Amino acid sequence: MIESLETTIWGRKFTLPVEYDCYEGEEVTKAQIQALKNFRSHTEWIEKSRSIVEKYCREQVMSDEENTKKDNIFSYIKPECLFVKRDKESPRIAMMCKYRYDLEHGLAVVFSSDGEVTVGMQDIIL
Repeated sequence: MIESLETTIWGRKFTLPVEYDCYEGEEVTKAQIQALKNFRSHTEWIEKSRSIVEKYCREQVMSDEENTKKDNIFSYIKPECLFVKRDKESPRIAMMCKYRYDLEHGLAVVFSSDGEVTVGMQDIIL
């Protein structure tokens, strides 16, 4: 079982802890292991997600003049961990981030097994 993953996110290297959605005493499922392998083999998904995340942020933060001046996505998002959802039907992995404009709920960038990317509050995957 992988405890952390070194990856490049939007041009910057990160080593992110990997958290599995499991009940206490429950083993990581084969679907979760496969989901992480699938994610690792599709690094283009992360690059593709950048424009989706930037669009989400622009739509959510309308009135922050400071935000319009920033080209650095990391000034408002900080990847914290990878969360591997327990789901046999549709394995998903989320890059859980601190989010400057919603400190309470954070931001999740969710990658489905088919490469679809969804962005929203962390509640969309938890």
